[in-house]
Amino acid sequence: MEQASNVLQLKYNEFKGTLEELQSKIIELGRDKDEHDIVLKTLNETDPERKCYRMVGSALVDTDVKTTIPVLQNNRDKLEQTVSTLKGQLIKTAEEFEKWKKDNKIQVVRQ
Repeated sequence: MEQASNVLQLKYNEFKGTLEELQSKIIELGRDKDEHDIVLKTLNETDPERKCYRMVGSALVDTDVKTTIPVLQNNRDKLEQTVSTLKGQLIKTAEEFEKWKKDNKIQVVRQ
């Protein structure tokens, strides 16, 4: 009986950990997307021929505004898609977790 309860506890902890990881990743990528939005807003109000720098990996690249804007927009769009995908996974995992708790008659005891 105790082994079964240990298995259930491990599965419960696994679900909780997965949900927390998804939430923190969504928050992190959402902040990155917001930073991209701020930079794009600033660059859109700047002369397209103006020199600017951006990080590519760990290298600082010298470029101009008109070249940088499409790259940033593409990166922002990919971040937005990733956040959307992760939110879908979060919802699906939360639903699976609730179903698992109901199927195994899990009741959370708070202290």
